[in-house]
Amino acid sequence: MPIAMNFDLLSNSNHHQDRCEHMNECESHLEIKLSKSPLSNGTNRSSIAFIVPPLVKPRIRQIVNRSTRNIDLERLSRCSSTNQIALPKVENEKWSALASSNEHILVGGGSSSTLRLFDLNGNQIRLIDIKTFGAFDLAWSSVLNAFLIAGYDRLQAYNTEKDQLIQIENINLINRKDNYFWSIACHGNDVFIVLSDGLESVWRLSLPSFKRIQTLSGSEIRESNSDDRISCIRTNGYSVGMTLRQRTTCQWRVDLFDYATMTRTHRGLTIGYGIGAFNFIERCMLAPIDDHQWLIIGGYKVTPNALTLMDDRTGEVKQVERQWDQQEEFISNICTSENSKQQQIISMIIIDNLTGQRQMHVMQQ
Repeated sequence: MPIAMNFDLLSNSNHHQDRCEHMNECESHLEIKLSKSPLSNGTNRSSIAFIVPPLVKPRIRQIVNRSTRNIDLERLSRCSSTNQIALPKVENEKWSALASSNEHILVGGGSSSTLRLFDLNGNQIRLIDIKTFGAFDLAWSSVLNAFLIAGYDRLQAYNTEKDQLIQIENINLINRKDNYFWSIACHGNDVFIVLSDGLESVWRLSLPSFKRIQTLSGSEIRESNSDDRISCIRTNGYSVGMTLRQRTTCQWRVDLFDYATMTRTHRGLTIGYGIGAFNFIERCMLAPIDDHQWLIIGGYKVTPNALTLMDDRTGEVKQVERQWDQQEEFISNICTSENSKQQQIISMIIIDNLTGQRQMHVMQQ
């Protein structure tokens, strides 16, 4: 039985008041959705003092103009009509970082300092040595015209045209032994970073200066005594999505946060159950499909082995389990982009749990 359920919309009067200062009239009907009562578990309960993080004025975008993509989840799950590219087999490696632009796909092994650059047809262009242990996550920045590389002890940018790797120098980690850049997302001039330092702080940086303009502690995002880690952060410019794992059940879920204030607006889409492995191996990932749809994969050993599509506007959730002959293959990562013809590109890394063979599947819609 699919485990995904409709996710809940949260309400908070302070959040509503602050958002009204920068929302345009076309967005007013969204507040009707946010008028549901707080969840029974106490999230955003009105009796709890709520502190709104420093407000960052968002780019004004009208809801009436939000784009919608039609996704054939069954066909995507079967990997029908995709370009398949074999990746090097790395012993005991269960993770691959992945990001794409409108021209390139960048792939990194979880424990390798070598990145591989492909075109959208799957032709390998070059290898890039990032000179540090592994790439934990990757993101494309149209402002910088470069890929951002979140690594063990540094944040780097890679310009594909110049074949140039640049280390971002003005970001300081207090204790490099216990701090590393774990997950990264980018939209316009905003960069969101999950910093794994035991509390997993979330930073918001401004491009091109990389100045930090907002900081949230892990305790402001994770639910106390319930969640143990954040796996992935992504954004579509309207919301910031994160995957979180519950401590006792190893259950993965997706929460969404307001793009401007970083207050939680959606909570509780359950994806599946993991085995509680170290988060470098077991990571639940998501990717924005358009302005309100999100595609989620459970990752290594998460049950069910499925693809999930959720719509934050309607609350609709679809989940398709992979076919019986694909149960030993799990999707370790997924990303989306557009090519020059404005066709959507969906790229996935699939790993065979028995043989360790890795493949990249690239689907154009």
